[in-house]
Amino acid sequence: MQSVQRIQRLSPNTRGEDYVVGDIHGHFPMLEAALSHIGFDVHRDRLLSVGDLIDRGPESHRAADFLNQPWFFAVRGNHEQMMLDAVGGDAVDPAARALWYQNGGRWFDEVSEDEAPLLLSAVAELPYVLAVELANGRQIGLVHADVPAASWPATTAAIADAAAESSILQHTVWSRERAGAVQSRVDGRRPRGIIDVAGIDRVFFGHTPMPAAIACGNTRWLDTGVFLPQGRLSIAAASDDRLWSFAGDDDGNIKHEWRMVA
Repeated sequence: MQSVQRIQRLSPNTRGEDYVVGDIHGHFPMLEAALSHIGFDVHRDRLLSVGDLIDRGPESHRAADFLNQPWFFAVRGNHEQMMLDAVGGDAVDPAARALWYQNGGRWFDEVSEDEAPLLLSAVAELPYVLAVELANGRQIGLVHADVPAASWPATTAAIADAAAESSILQHTVWSRERAGAVQSRVDGRRPRGIIDVAGIDRVFFGHTPMPAAIACGNTRWLDTGVFLPQGRLSIAAASDDRLWSFAGDDDGNIKHEWRMVA
């Protein structure tokens, strides 16, 4: 695993809005249409991604185009991690590559020899955490799958101190523990484990496809399965919880209500 800036901290955006987008999975045309719909301004606004930019969608190769934009910020998802495990080292790992291919990575075979290193370099620099201060004074965090501690300060400390191959880092990109507790509440069952994250105003997650964009305590779940037949791409305004959940290019079928889960 390459050495990276594990926690990226962003100062307040005093010029515009910060938006958070759920798992994109190569659906960049849908993302572009969504940004146009919400009036996203590349000169003022920032787009924050919960990871999984690639795989399972039509244009995964365009991830580098977005990662190189000054207004786009993302955390590392498990699909980015699979990519790095498979082809990000000095030699290809056949087992890791087979796992990645099983999960949508075969598109990489079509990437040119000139573009592949640029894409790998951009993905390798992705942090595990985004810690963002908003212009209204609130603090939000982004992690792809789950946080490894009950509080945000303990989470960032654990990630900063973890060994390179630590299970703590794997937890941030792979775990479904907290998502499972949320799904239990969605199903009307008593969940095991704590869902809220202490010491921060909001934490945004992706990774686990949900039946809708879900607000549970101070956690927000934005993976609405864009690659699935009935899936959506969801975007939230970080400052005030406004939501847009898009189904393809159908502007008449945009959902704006979070599914509130107590």
